[in-house]
Amino acid sequence: MKFICDSLFLFGSLLLAITAVNGQYDIPDLPTPYVPPPRDYIDDFKLLHDELDKPMNGIVRTYYIAADEVVWDYAQESKTNELPKDPSLSIWTTASSTTLGSKYYKALYREYSDETFSTLVERPHWQGAMGPILRAEVGDTIVIHFWNRASYNFTLHPHIYQGVLYEFEMEGAVYKGATEESSIAPGHNYTYSWKALPRAGPGPNDGNSLVWGYHSHQFKSNNPHYISYAGLFGAIVIYRPGKLTKEAVSEEVVTALFGSDENLSPYLTRTIKELGPQLDISGIQKDRTTRHAFYRSNVKQSINGIMYSSPSDLVVSRSSLTQWHLLGWGSFLDMHDVSWDNASVLMYGQKVENVKLFPASFRTVQVQATDKRGSFGLLKGKLAGHGMIMEFDTK
Repeated sequence: MKFICDSLFLFGSLLLAITAVNGQYDIPDLPTPYVPPPRDYIDDFKLLHDELDKPMNGIVRTYYIAADEVVWDYAQESKTNELPKDPSLSIWTTASSTTLGSKYYKALYREYSDETFSTLVERPHWQGAMGPILRAEVGDTIVIHFWNRASYNFTLHPHIYQGVLYEFEMEGAVYKGATEESSIAPGHNYTYSWKALPRAGPGPNDGNSLVWGYHSHQFKSNNPHYISYAGLFGAIVIYRPGKLTKEAVSEEVVTALFGSDENLSPYLTRTIKELGPQLDISGIQKDRTTRHAFYRSNVKQSINGIMYSSPSDLVVSRSSLTQWHLLGWGSFLDMHDVSWDNASVLMYGQKVENVKLFPASFRTVQVQATDKRGSFGLLKGKLAGHGMIMEFDTK
């Protein structure tokens, strides 16, 4: 009987093999045959496919970035006499028995000059809490030596679906099934490598550069915070080949608009304990109204992590165009309608009065000042006056 069963099994195996060869049966465990890409593409897919074969003939741009814990003051670039006196507006900047004020513990991306991570690279005042601006030309490779010197797992994730190219382990995104390298533990180092493909560079009407964003992916209470409320966000600016010069950088402004919810920051408990001795916790917890007021005071509508700001080095030209990059990270209204006072603005070569920024959207415009002093941000609408305002001088 065993001989008959074995013979039947062998006969069945041979029959399967023969039918597979004849194309009549597909064995599930075998990979499907490779299908070459189609000859005809729709939209821009041929461009995206062809650029994968193009050599990266640029240079390697190396950055040394650490996640450092600091006490951050949202009002540090504000003029004292220009902070709001109205109690309904001053809750974001004034410390009281029911509000923390403007100072919070944060983790920030900070750039260092070399691998010793001992000397900070100087940055403009208008850059505020925003991380280093990673600049590269199309064809370059961006290499980031990252050191997590903070207390929590953090990453560096390029928020560019159609931009820089990277391998899976270089994505810096935390999700189910991800590799261990997707999250960098406190005290650990990791090196990221991203390629600046043509898709990340400017188009015909974009000027000489375009902006994208990066941030940390982190987990708290099993909920992903795609934009790190700890404070970790930054910008990537990609230039046309040969256009990344000191002059171009000097005529460039990069602004990230972000409704940072400190209530969701992993540092809130530490902030309350060490920076909020004036708080009346029992009074805050008294009822729903007082709890809501405290919660609301911790949502900071800022530009580059600063509120009601007047940076001394933010100067816009009246005789030439300034390349102004915008990163919209969102807020509780999910849309920022930004505008400029005393300036002319071009987007895609057309004059515009304002720019709408949805969450995780990036835009580049050209701005020319028309008076001695101007302002930028949420100048109108429901969030006007909440702090997302930045004043600039002109030349």
